[in-house]
Amino acid sequence: MLLEELLNDFPRERFLREHYQRKPFSGRAAAERLRELGTWSVVDELIEKTSCDLLLARQGVPYAGERPRTAREAHALFEQGYTLVLRQPDQHHAGLSQLARTFSAELHGRINLHLYCTPAGHHGFGWHCDPEEVFILQTSGRKDYLLRENTLHPAPLPEALPSGALAAQETTPVETRALSAGDFIYIPAGHWHMAQAPEEALSISIGLMAPTLLDVLDLVRANLASNPVWRRRLPALGYASDLDDVKKLEVLRTLFAGLGGELQRALSDPSLPLKFLAQTARFYLRSAGLKGSGR
Repeated sequence: MLLEELLNDFPRERFLREHYQRKPFSGRAAAERLRELGTWSVVDELIEKTSCDLLLARQGVPYAGERPRTAREAHALFEQGYTLVLRQPDQHHAGLSQLARTFSAELHGRINLHLYCTPAGHHGFGWHCDPEEVFILQTSGRKDYLLRENTLHPAPLPEALPSGALAAQETTPVETRALSAGDFIYIPAGHWHMAQAPEEALSISIGLMAPTLLDVLDLVRANLASNPVWRRRLPALGYASDLDDVKKLEVLRTLFAGLGGELQRALSDPSLPLKFLAQTARFYLRSAGLKGSGR
């Protein structure tokens, strides 16, 4: 099991009980074999031979130019202090695809995988938080991670991420974790963090978006959408309606009560948990596959 490889001698059950979705964890990773997936040769190949998305930023400011098409162009920008971020490289590289799919299968979530190349003495991004559970494998060099608990906007959703400026208003203590080549760190979803590179550093960031209860409602909604009753439009509710405000509210309360009953019946379906696990697992694994593989 990959998670156990990363945890080395730290018990998986204890990690899941005490750290996962709760507090950061860092240590010396046993999965040394994964370091070959985060090298300059892999980065250069992805830049030159694939359409992998490439983001560049320096001291929190995004690069405004065009995507570098050659490794030489990318390295020139790196020398100017720009962090290179290759986004979803697992869609273009078999080894990274297998890494993403393994994480997805072990922890059940959608994977958002990035490769980071950070020049010495720089940082690409300031304080921020992610909606995913983040596992970072340091493949070369060193990075220092500043961490603090998010009490102002915990458990953020991708569509409603708080601004990094909010981190400055936190009163929680800041801690530092130093990672050298071969180390890894786990950062819970929503936890404030930023990284600084005292020396040139490469790392693989594996963001795992675990499902929420809102995802269960999405599945139920899809089932309700197959019934024409729930696709029917509501009556006219604007100024032209022949219903007064009291009557409009009565109509809506009746309809909402009916919807509540349907939701209760759907959520009580004993087959729903199995359907939810099966559908989400298939979706997560497909999204982590090689681009155009059809898996």
